[in-house]
Amino acid sequence: MIDALFLLRNKIAAPVYNDTVVHVDLNNTTIRHLNNYYLDRSHDARVIKNLSALGVAVQLHDVIYAGRKNDSIDRELIQATKLAGNVYFGMAFNELRLGAPGKQLHSPNIKDMQYLEETKWPVNLVGHLDWLYSGIDPLITMSSLAVESRGLGFINIQPDQDGVFRRIPLIVRFGSSFYPSFFFRAVCDYLNVKPADIIVKPGKWIRLKNARSVKNNKHHDIVIPVDRQCCMVVNFVGSWERMQHFNYSDIYFATEDSLEFDLYKQELAGKIVIISDVSSRSTDVGPVPTDTHFPLSGLHANALHNVLTESFLKEMPGIQMLMLEVSLLLIVLVISIRFSSLPSSFGVLFLLGFYFFGASILFIYFNLIVNLSRPLTMIGLALISVVIYRYFQEEKQKAILQKTFEAYFPPAVVKKILANPGMLVTGGQKKQLTIMFSDIVGFTSYSTGVPPDQIQNRLNQYFESMTDIIFKYKGTVDKFIGDGMMVFFGDPEPQPDHALQCVRAALEMRTKVDELSAAWVRKGDAPLDIRIGINTGEVVVGNMGSSRRMSYTALGLAVNLAQRLEANAPINGILISEQTYDLVKEQVVTRARETIRVKGFDHDIPVFELIS
Repeated sequence: MIDALFLLRNKIAAPVYNDTVVHVDLNNTTIRHLNNYYLDRSHDARVIKNLSALGVAVQLHDVIYAGRKNDSIDRELIQATKLAGNVYFGMAFNELRLGAPGKQLHSPNIKDMQYLEETKWPVNLVGHLDWLYSGIDPLITMSSLAVESRGLGFINIQPDQDGVFRRIPLIVRFGSSFYPSFFFRAVCDYLNVKPADIIVKPGKWIRLKNARSVKNNKHHDIVIPVDRQCCMVVNFVGSWERMQHFNYSDIYFATEDSLEFDLYKQELAGKIVIISDVSSRSTDVGPVPTDTHFPLSGLHANALHNVLTESFLKEMPGIQMLMLEVSLLLIVLVISIRFSSLPSSFGVLFLLGFYFFGASILFIYFNLIVNLSRPLTMIGLALISVVIYRYFQEEKQKAILQKTFEAYFPPAVVKKILANPGMLVTGGQKKQLTIMFSDIVGFTSYSTGVPPDQIQNRLNQYFESMTDIIFKYKGTVDKFIGDGMMVFFGDPEPQPDHALQCVRAALEMRTKVDELSAAWVRKGDAPLDIRIGINTGEVVVGNMGSSRRMSYTALGLAVNLAQRLEANAPINGILISEQTYDLVKEQVVTRARETIRVKGFDHDIPVFELIS
């Protein structure tokens, strides 16, 4: 996320580039101009001479001349380096480790080790050594060349965990000694800072005491913010092309034309020049925040530029970052308490955007890095938590609504309504169901001389008991018709054995009626008798009615037949049709009754009485 801010900054407010730092690139064009793919050290010797003649202040050759090749050419390179007096070369460690002191794993070159011992840096360390990188198995530019150079610096650069190069180490340990990075050795010399005037506090800063200012030539302390490994976050001035670049071949041929030599001298005098191979044969490339294929010599150049211009990226300290995150959480809490779900969600999303905007401003204009991923993730999780909490609160409210619905609908229908509110629109579908009608025998004559509240209590007790039984067998109470009721089985929850469930419910209803009747008789009330009719057949079922008044019901000839069966049933008897009988005859005991004539049918209807 910070990498994205680098790209954003390059578009709207790119850092000011100080052209004291320039590149000399050995690229594909160089190879064509020199007509030689295999350049040797004589070419480098000539470039060193020419750059010295052009008056450059510092030459950093991003290369390690690890051993001798050709005595005459090597002598030429050594002589050119000696005469220039401002040339730096690279060295490298086979590995950088955290914690343990670095050491030589293989048989050391005595001259190399002697050179390292003579060039170690006596810096002042404040803090823990264990946090620093330790170099393992050093490889240096051959000592005969190194002693004539201005100095060596390690060129190791460690990528972050995602493989992107964002930091550059300034100091490492080898044994009990300290050694500077490639660019850091050169820039300290350039600023007239001796190793004894460098104070290192891992995790905080590296202070260059009494450094010469590039801007006004005055001396003051330069404080470089570093992490615990003494790595500096590189403040990239832009893409690779942002800095000034010169072609290696142009410098090579510069002395052949006096006019061109004068022009180059005007441009390069007093500059710090980084010479590196950036041709297609080079493998010294990697991803950085501003580019996915960036020559790594550019990291040294950008880091050097940061020190010269004192344009350092600073990371917000952990305590301050924690306080900021707590403040953000408190804001999320206040928003969530004061506003309902939708406004609070938009408010938290606005806070996310505002934080990212604020972090972008701090980065682009104040070179301050605040953690982006953690607070944004934290706010996002807080928003999700609030949404989940409110979801469960709404589920509680839905439960209350469900309880209200269940006073009118069976639980299965309530679930279907809550899961699919669109069910409340008009419509229906054809299904095979089992329909039951029941009715209290002689209730009309009974209610003539009985007080209304007694009638209500008797009906309520009866319907409550019957409804519990019907719901037990997953039936749907379609409607109450006076002292009667219509019930169907097989919808809305499919029941493969809906006919069997219906007859079982009917048998239990009759048993319950016997219990109620006996209890009422003991209290001096009239006995209770019912009739039940059951039929199985195809009906149209669904939520039907108007937009103001809906009823989940079943319609069809099969419904009419069930009602007729109830009317023809004996007292406390249960009549079932032939269609129902065929589905349950293996599970229940019945007896055949005489056929009946029913309105709407052109033939007599076979019926059976359910015994048990």
